Amino acid sequence: MKMVYVCSPLKANEERSMEENMNRAKEWCRQASELNVLPLAPHTIFTQYLDDTIPSQRDKGLEMGIELLKQCKEIWVHGNTLSEGMISEIILAKEMNKPIIAKDMDRETYKDFMAYQGVFKEAFSDEQGELVCVGLDEGLDVSSYARSNVSADQMKERIDQLKQGIENDLEIIDISERKRFEPELDYEEDWAQEA
Repeated sequence: MKMVYVCSPLKANEERSMEENMNRAKEWCRQASELNVLPLAPHTIFTQYLDDTIPSQRDKGLEMGIELLKQCKEIWVHGNTLSEGMISEIILAKEMNKPIIAKDMDRETYKDFMAYQGVFKEAFSDEQGELVCVGLDEGLDVSSYARSNVSADQMKERIDQLKQGIENDLEIIDISERKRFEPELDYEEDWAQEA
């Protein structure tokens, strides 16, 4: 059974209380369990014995959540509010090349959701942008085709493959083989050059 990390807001926000957010996370886990996956929402687990309002306990919960994310096959991001914690989890999942799936999310939220993965709407034609949204609407991992150098026809083909359960198509792009390269910068030296 595939383990899935359920990413959703915990703290109260302008839309919902902390209790409402917790209940929604539990419901999303219940729904996911019906899809034959093992859903794990750290904020519904760790808050049983850690107090999110105590900074040291919150930090411990965040640390344990990161370890849990490392063990999960995918991350499912729920809702239209992307909290700071959720954003950190999305970025970390991207760095680990884990599939990041939008769930219960409106199209208005997609732009931010994708931007945190380094994919920007402005890089796409209208048709390509629509195809990225179609994939997100379908609950697909769009990372294998959400690139401006992938034609609309290739995107359509990839959507069909993903719907059929075909994991990777090397002719388009295989993100699992991509290595993240970030040059180390000597900030002191860079700042000194600007002065």
